[in-house]
Amino acid sequence: MSLNKLPINEKNAIKEYYDSYGYVIVENLLNHSRIQALLDAYEIIKHSKSFVFFSQDTHLPTKPKLTQEGFMENSILNPASLKLWKQFSQSVEECLVDENITEVLKVLSESSSYVMMQNMFFDKSTGTVEHQDHYYLDSEPPGKMVAAWYSLEDIHEDAGCFFVLPGSHKGRVIERKSASNFSDHDTFVKQINNLINEGNYEYRSFPLKKGDVLFWHPYTIHGAYNNRDPRFSRKSLTAHYYPSDLAPLYAGKVPTHRKTSNSNITILGSQKECYISNAMHYVRYVANYIRGRGPDYDMRRNSYTT
Repeated sequence: MSLNKLPINEKNAIKEYYDSYGYVIVENLLNHSRIQALLDAYEIIKHSKSFVFFSQDTHLPTKPKLTQEGFMENSILNPASLKLWKQFSQSVEECLVDENITEVLKVLSESSSYVMMQNMFFDKSTGTVEHQDHYYLDSEPPGKMVAAWYSLEDIHEDAGCFFVLPGSHKGRVIERKSASNFSDHDTFVKQINNLINEGNYEYRSFPLKKGDVLFWHPYTIHGAYNNRDPRFSRKSLTAHYYPSDLAPLYAGKVPTHRKTSNSNITILGSQKECYISNAMHYVRYVANYIRGRGPDYDMRRNSYTT
């Protein structure tokens, strides 16, 4: 099935498609030179023996683990905040605050400025379980956050494609029982599977081209398939944005922001907090190694396969 992609100048069509299906693809949105700068910086850090990052799929600090083909197994949570690795973090940030991104966000949420809540980097697909973003993060009031997946290369169908379930944003939304922890995560995954069965939703996968960006609603059920051919990577970014006149859901206090090169986008967390968090990855990495501690919760599909 061919993918329905829209150019950035078709703003009405972009909004209508997003409202109807809970997602939309804008083609060739991200500048290829910015993508290349990011990939060049990534090639340096993934081979560094001193690089420690927080993994999005296991929620543990870890070092790079490369496949035989040279792809990193784990995804990186908040790579734009890894200030101890400035060239990489800055190149990630430049992609995520590109002016074209702002133009699409304005269409989808009808706001002029945004806060980036979270971002992630993927090399090899980690195979993400079906979920709604609202369970983890959202705006306050809910439903105004917009997420984006940036294709940093031509994605092969066997690479572990990102997928969404069109129209699922109009169905029931699963709430987190506790704002402070994810102790009910296994139950949440089961509830999402029940929603899929009840709604009889179709799965739509996205072997996008380099520079394409997919946007989706926080209630839309989505995830990623496992890699089916180790020869293919799935280099990509994700980010989550909410209008700056709103607050983040589940926030216990007023969050700090830091400026970016785009005056219409700030990022959660001050520069100082980024350095402290980056340093703590190393402390926790050593402590977890000594204690043999596993993940608090797991996003990998294989962990939920019965």
